[in-house]
Amino acid sequence: MTAIALIQDAALTRVAILGSRPDLVFLVVVGWAFMRGSVEGAVWAFIGGLLLDVFSGGPFGSMTLALLLVAVFVGRQWGRELGSVILQLVLLTLVSCFAYHALLLLTLSGTGHVVDWGYSLAQVAAPSAFLNALLAPFVYWPLAWLDRSTRPRGLTLNGA
Repeated sequence: MTAIALIQDAALTRVAILGSRPDLVFLVVVGWAFMRGSVEGAVWAFIGGLLLDVFSGGPFGSMTLALLLVAVFVGRQWGRELGSVILQLVLLTLVSCFAYHALLLLTLSGTGHVVDWGYSLAQVAAPSAFLNALLAPFVYWPLAWLDRSTRPRGLTLNGA
């Protein structure tokens, strides 16, 4: 998770795709919570969130809190009847990314920072949600391999 946070914060700061940049830590947390459930997703969210909080200039703990809430949401088996695993993952990523950014904005606003809600939601949160939803399957495949390689035979967590 440290390498992923460093790549996101150091290498991807200048990368812009569709008006946004990939949130690798967010995508890994979503993918892992989707596969292994809320508990394991929350562990990755806590570690990744703390690393991002150390690197950011925002209120300490805001990214950790937002990622923890995302992990709990994604890991709760929402939308499992919607079709393919990839469709479920893309839809959960879209919704949870928008919520993630809204939580970060709410934290900024609550700590006294001036937030332009209209601009932030339309020009930051929405493009980020769409980009991360498009990238989710590409992050999911290596995580699925890691899941198969590390999961003890017959073990399931949170019904996953």
